[in-house]
Amino acid sequence: MASASSLSSGFTGKSKYDVFLSFRGKDTGTGIRDHLAAALRRKQIKLFIDDEEELQKGDEISPAVSKAIEASVVSVIIFSKNYAYSTWCLDELVRILDCKKRNGQTVVPVFYKVDPSDVRKQRGSFRKAFVHHERNFSDKVRVQKWRDSLTQASNISGFHDSRSFRNDAELVEKIAEDISKKLEDMADPPNFPSSMASSSCLSSSFTAKCKYDAFLSFGGEDTRTGIRSHLAAALRRKQIELFIADEKEVEKGNEISPAVSDAIETSLILIIIFSEDYASSKWCLDELVKILDCLEKNNGQIVVPVFYRVDPFDVLEQKGSFAEAFVRHERNFPDKVQKWRDALIKASTISAFVVTESRNEAGHVEKIAQDISKKVEDMSDSTDLSGFVGLNSRIEKIKSLLCLELGDVRIVGIWGMGGIGKTTIASVIFHQISGDFQGKCFMKNVGEESSKMGVMHVRDEVISQVMGENIKIGTPTITPNIKKRLQQRKVLIVLDDVDDNSKNFAGGLELFSPGSRIIITTRDKRLLDKRRVENVYEVKGLKHNSALELFCRKAFRQNNRSPDLLELSEEVAHYANGNPLALQVLGSSLYQKSKEQWKDKLRKLKLITDPNIYKVLKISYDGLNWEEKEIFLDVACFFKGEDVDFVTRVQDDPTSMHNGLNTLVEMSLITISANRLQMHDILQELGKTIILQESFKEPGKRSKLWDHKDVYQVLKKNKGTDAIEGIFFDLSKINYLHLSPQAFANMSSLTLLKFYMPECNGVPIMSSKLHLNQDLEYLPKKLRYLHWHEYPLKTLPFSFEPNYLIELNLPYSKVEQIWIGEKKAFKLKFINLYNSRYLTRLPEFSEIPNLERINLSGSELERLPATIKQFSQLRYLYLRNCNMLQSLPELPLLLSHLDASNCKRLQSLPEISSCLEELDISILEKLSKTTFPIKHGCSLMQFEFQNCWELKENKILEDSELRIQHMAIASLRLFYEKEQLYCPSILLPGSEIPKWFAFQNIGPLIALQLPEHCLINLIGFALCAVIDFKHLPSNSWDSFNINCGIYIKMNKPEDLSFNCFLASIRDAIDSDHVILGFSPLGIGGFPVGGGNHNTTVLVDFFPAKVKCCGVSPVYADPNKTEPKNLTLKFTAEIGKLDDKASKIESK
Repeated sequence: MASASSLSSGFTGKSKYDVFLSFRGKDTGTGIRDHLAAALRRKQIKLFIDDEEELQKGDEISPAVSKAIEASVVSVIIFSKNYAYSTWCLDELVRILDCKKRNGQTVVPVFYKVDPSDVRKQRGSFRKAFVHHERNFSDKVRVQKWRDSLTQASNISGFHDSRSFRNDAELVEKIAEDISKKLEDMADPPNFPSSMASSSCLSSSFTAKCKYDAFLSFGGEDTRTGIRSHLAAALRRKQIELFIADEKEVEKGNEISPAVSDAIETSLILIIIFSEDYASSKWCLDELVKILDCLEKNNGQIVVPVFYRVDPFDVLEQKGSFAEAFVRHERNFPDKVQKWRDALIKASTISAFVVTESRNEAGHVEKIAQDISKKVEDMSDSTDLSGFVGLNSRIEKIKSLLCLELGDVRIVGIWGMGGIGKTTIASVIFHQISGDFQGKCFMKNVGEESSKMGVMHVRDEVISQVMGENIKIGTPTITPNIKKRLQQRKVLIVLDDVDDNSKNFAGGLELFSPGSRIIITTRDKRLLDKRRVENVYEVKGLKHNSALELFCRKAFRQNNRSPDLLELSEEVAHYANGNPLALQVLGSSLYQKSKEQWKDKLRKLKLITDPNIYKVLKISYDGLNWEEKEIFLDVACFFKGEDVDFVTRVQDDPTSMHNGLNTLVEMSLITISANRLQMHDILQELGKTIILQESFKEPGKRSKLWDHKDVYQVLKKNKGTDAIEGIFFDLSKINYLHLSPQAFANMSSLTLLKFYMPECNGVPIMSSKLHLNQDLEYLPKKLRYLHWHEYPLKTLPFSFEPNYLIELNLPYSKVEQIWIGEKKAFKLKFINLYNSRYLTRLPEFSEIPNLERINLSGSELERLPATIKQFSQLRYLYLRNCNMLQSLPELPLLLSHLDASNCKRLQSLPEISSCLEELDISILEKLSKTTFPIKHGCSLMQFEFQNCWELKENKILEDSELRIQHMAIASLRLFYEKEQLYCPSILLPGSEIPKWFAFQNIGPLIALQLPEHCLINLIGFALCAVIDFKHLPSNSWDSFNINCGIYIKMNKPEDLSFNCFLASIRDAIDSDHVILGFSPLGIGGFPVGGGNHNTTVLVDFFPAKVKCCGVSPVYADPNKTEPKNLTLKFTAEIGKLDDKASKIESK
């Protein structure tokens, strides 16, 4: 696969779209095109796809389509069997290749069910199409352009559906990944001099002009119902703004319209779906020429060809259907043929996706969508500011917050960790916009100056600068005369590095004239929150290419990079994690140093922070209070990457920990992503260095131990002291360690103890590394968290008092019972005895009354104690793979999650509590009886009955409408009351869609059209699909997910698209299963009753092999919409809600 096409730095600035998708409607509409579009949108790629009605017309591509091609970074062309029959597609192809030539846009051909050589040589259906074109078009130049474009496009590296892809889904996924990668690579191009520069620089002027993320060029019936529609849906799911030409216009075969031409010109990415019929479309060929014309302008647009079931060489050589199409074109459009041929040749040489004949196009579509999404994301961060790196997109975002066109007084905050570039960004913006203000002031180091000179002194200096005269007020209050003069002057003020010493500096907005702007930079977001600054921009690290450039500027000065240091440069740039200050300090320290000095420097960096960086970064650390410092050090030494809920749970004071973490986030010392704690590597090294300084030579005297060598020595030699508060020991790093019974005797302050094994593909490495000849005599009584992988003893020490214990993890242990005798563990909330096969007894309820979660999976327990129902706080009970269990006693009333899957002897379950939210009883081969609640108070969100053959699924399906209704009500209540979104689901053996689903279709995709009156009170969708698990690849069974994408097209500027997660399958299934679910519209924020006409809803199940699917709109009773009495109705009852309702027909 070739690398991304060259992209000029002037292009992304005017790109409206990441991707333009060119396709032949009849070939690709609800197949590969839609799957690819859906995959791209799932990757947040802004996509342009021609309107199908316009495509079907086959007239000249519209100005909107032309502009979309021009304004797309990547054009994906899906060549299909009938592509060349569409003059719209051919014109679109010409336009795409023209954009490639002029702007450097990337073209990705996809040969879908056609041989690339048929496209290249216009053979087969392409030859037939051109016979038609030659006969019907007197404009021979135009026909030749189409031929040339097909030849050129087929010579571009792309994707062919018969090569290397098992199915369409894999092809679509690969295309999406490739396009996403292209967009990512182009989003943050290095700004090296011409001697080093990549041609993939993207101009901010083009990005600013772009209307669309992507333009989708297609042609042929072979894409309309396949890849084209799927790709469009996938791209929209990823929030890709997509232009698709009207299919009717494409089918007409006339010249591409001005709208299409404009869309090509103003799309970031131009997607061309080459299918078997692609070359038959005059429109598609003109579109291709236009796309390649845009590419030649070197604006940086990307063309992404998708060869949908066609061989890229057939496109390149115009063989097969492409040759046939050109036979007609030679007769009808002799003046265009050569251009079309050239365009096909050029497009076929562009890095592309090739989609093979497949039963599952969804995976291919997803890859294309991911690729385009990545490209769009990357192209959004241009770096063309002279002398600076990675600033352009940041400046534009801050300018959008400033809203300079408005006449209000506005404060904008810029916050981030020290050295991240806040001052640089503020300075650039200040110099760019200061000419529009009557008075201006850039006050640096406000915090430091306020601390030294006092707040009043700094305030007077600012007023003096904006007034252009020396003003000394000298009092806490500003005189009325000065206030009046300030209120008459439109000013721009930048207050740089504001801290707690200067937090009350700025005064009220009433001091300033309308149109004034104040920019505040700070490391502490709390200061902005206290001032109620609503417009805040967080400065994050530079992306990889910009980071590498900045480092090289300092390490090599004039970018004369030594080839043998390139790999080390990459490592340093990665280690700095995009921190500009770290990059500059590191780069400067390595200037004119030898390779060995570079390596030595890197070794030291990984052991101890560079002193200069340490001094800068320690400023933020020193500003913390004692408790916040302890939390920072705990994260640095133990909790980086850990779940926030876990970290707060194992503390004496979870509220204090929560507040401390928030402070660290606001101080930019840590981040929280996907609810996990993250910390910059250099900051982590800073924290560890602080601990090392407690005692360099004697690790037993440090408060925290994490290095396996230090822990090993302390435990082996019994060197522990009461200074030690936490030990995290990676057992995989040692071969053998014999522990003495007194190993922890002197560690009275120990609160966190973790002996762990890392996981490989989700499975821990198994090996007994710690050995004890005798029982442990002592464990510290202050222990709050105890995790011991393969604990080797039958019980915890007799002397251990778990008074402070909060979480106990003993996976794969030899424990028979947790402790002997009666213990009081009132704080214990979590017990994990996963795969502790010798377990025979659990503690009594009176000993652990506050237990919330227990994992007994894999144990050999024959029964659970009847007293388990007394565990009133128990919410989670995991019994997976408990093969000796035959039945369960009455369970706790408030139990919300029960996993009893794969309990091979389990024959019955007690009545399930109405509080249960998730139930997994899959692969219970002997289960024949259970009772499930179907009542209004039921909150059950997920049933999993896979491979439960003794259960009568018909009974469950009979109740499915009522069951889904009540699960939907529970889901909506959760959304309304807690703002949590959840898609409830049921999975069970079966092969039929329940009859009550109003809309049903074969395959994974279904479209329905809702007139405006059918949107009133619409609150969500009931979903159903029959999944064929027999043909799922065996390597997919590691937590295989079932998802549903919903795309809602409205007559409004913004369409809606969102994904609904339905189920995660962990065990192999060898038969058809039915999945039922509900998706609340709250996910997409649908404006119910918003005056939309003929709203189209597209529902796409992925990535599984779907035999058939069903959808039913769900409506709220307008008289019962409060969460407590919410009542829902399905489509069949819509007439009761609206007398004007008419029958809704499936598209």
